[in-house]
Amino acid sequence: MKKACLAVSALLFAGCTSSPDITAWNMAKTANTAAAYQSYAQRYPTGAHAKEAREQVEKTKMEQARKADSVAECIRIMESNPDPKIAAEMPGIAFKAAQKETGVAPLAAFLAYFRNHPGAEEIRARLEEADFENARKDASPAAMEYFLFRYPESRFSGKAREVLAERSYAQVKSWGNQYGYKAFLAKFPESPRAAEVRGWIKPAEPQAGAGSPGARQGLSAAIETSPWLKSYGCALTLSSKIRKRSGDADELRRRLYEFERMGPSGSLPSECSSMALAARPGLEGSLDEALGALAAAERQRKELAVKWEAFREQEEMAKTAVAASTKVANDLETAELSEEVLGSGPLGGMDAGREKGSASARKAVERFEAAEKILAKDREEIKRMLADTDGFYKPLQFYVAGCIAGR
Repeated sequence: MKKACLAVSALLFAGCTSSPDITAWNMAKTANTAAAYQSYAQRYPTGAHAKEAREQVEKTKMEQARKADSVAECIRIMESNPDPKIAAEMPGIAFKAAQKETGVAPLAAFLAYFRNHPGAEEIRARLEEADFENARKDASPAAMEYFLFRYPESRFSGKAREVLAERSYAQVKSWGNQYGYKAFLAKFPESPRAAEVRGWIKPAEPQAGAGSPGARQGLSAAIETSPWLKSYGCALTLSSKIRKRSGDADELRRRLYEFERMGPSGSLPSECSSMALAARPGLEGSLDEALGALAAAERQRKELAVKWEAFREQEEMAKTAVAASTKVANDLETAELSEEVLGSGPLGGMDAGREKGSASARKAVERFEAAEKILAKDREEIKRMLADTDGFYKPLQFYVAGCIAGR
């Protein structure tokens, strides 16, 4: 026990007599982190251990980098640490991390940052498979369609088209719309469901016209005025570039990932500044007719959306008025009751033939409540009209999408 006390005393004495440089160095060694060594080197650039501290900074950072076990962590290190030695090793570390990843996002991120690594082709294959599995789990046709946009020549394309056809069949059947039926036949003529869908089409169907400059001009104009068509056309354009290998496929797929999630409201990638789209052979006339109907449907949807918002604001005002009027009526009733009990006053002293303030306030409440009910009914009518419009608009979108192709 005595020896231990003497040892502690010796350490304390040494700490008290050592220089600030030595004390700081001992503290850095105890912490044993890159930040601690960096702090020492900055405070004592010519200190006795400055060179060793800088070496420890590099060594510690390298050790931490080698422990990275996710693609996201590897990217974070690359973005925050420009050290050439770490940058040289990080692609290999990231590849090992990517081999353990199963999600689309980290695999895509690896290709965005480390596409020149020798193992990139293996990661591309795993990404394609993961993307296909995600699309297969998603019940919407759009998910599988975007998979085919990203991988137009995928090894899963046969199965992907089967899944897309089945989901599209269920969709057009639920719509019960002639445009939906025609779009299905245009997009999936080889489907086992084609004969059944063909039987749903009424005899009076529009005839496909011959190719004409008018149809092409109509498509160009529609792209400029329709946010949805511009969005869909951009997806076709990016997919066409992937198919033709006219650009970095990894980067184009990444843009399609982002674009799918943003939808029509997002900004277009630079690759879509000019779109090369055309009507499918034999469908020029049908496309021209459908674009006119699409423009009319979009105008109606915008008008209804404006009315919906206006009625919503008016309904909120009516609710506020009901609440305020109810409070006034309650306050007046309380005041009037108090005067009746305690004696006459400004409220109780009114002429017998005049209406009490609380009664007038109650009538105001009733008027505001009646207005609120009328506005709610009007909003329900707008909601019904929006639903009816969408019942026509969505099949029409599907039809137009089936009539155009990227060039």
